Amino acid sequence: MKQSLQCLLFGLLAVAADARTWKEAGSDRTIVGEYVRTEGENIVITRSTGVTAKVPLSRLSEDDQKFVAEQAAAKAAPVGVYKWETDFEVAKKRAKDEKKPMLLDFTGSDWCGWCIRLKKEVFSTPEFEKYAKDNLVLVEVDFPRAKKLPKKEAEQNAKLQQEYKIQGYPSIILLNSDGKKVANTGYLEGGPEKYIEHLKGLLK
Repeated sequence: MKQSLQCLLFGLLAVAADARTWKEAGSDRTIVGEYVRTEGENIVITRSTGVTAKVPLSRLSEDDQKFVAEQAAAKAAPVGVYKWETDFEVAKKRAKDEKKPMLLDFTGSDWCGWCIRLKKEVFSTPEFEKYAKDNLVLVEVDFPRAKKLPKKEAEQNAKLQQEYKIQGYPSIILLNSDGKKVANTGYLEGGPEKYIEHLKGLLK
C-alpha cells in the first residue's frame, strides 16, 4: 500500500513538473495540465490529479496554439530528417533542440529562374539532402506568383523579408542555433559538393 502511494505521488509530481497553464482566448479562465497530444481540433492534457481532458484548440490563446504547433512539429520531425519547414517558429525550436544552424531560402519558387536552378542543382540532390539532414534545419520562405500561400505563412514571409532586408532572390540567410544571423549568400555554380563546402566555410 505504501509503495502504491509513493508511485502515485511520484507520478503526480512528474505531471506537475511538465504542467502548463493554458489560457482561454478572450477571457481570464485557465486550466493547468501537461500537453499529451492533438486529436483533430482538440488537444488532450493531463491534469495534476491524473485525469485527462480534451480542450478545443480554437478556444486557446494564440501563445498556446503556437506551443501546440511546435510540439506537434517536434514529434512529427525526428532528428536527422530532411525537411523544408515553412513555419519559422517551428524551425527555430527544432534548431535549438537539435543544436543545428538554420538555412533560410528566400525564393520565388515558381517564377525565379535562379531560384529554380539552385533548387535543381543543389537542394534537390542526394548529396545536399545527406548533408542537410544531419547538419541543418531548412526553412523555405517562398514568394510564389502562380500559387497562393496560406495567409499566416504569407504574412510571416513578408515579415521575415523585411527583417532580413531581402532585396532579391534567391537569398540564403544562415542563422545559428539561437536564431542569430551568421551569414548570407545566394546562388553558386558548381553543384552540391561546392555549395556544401561554401556553407561549411560560412558556418565556421
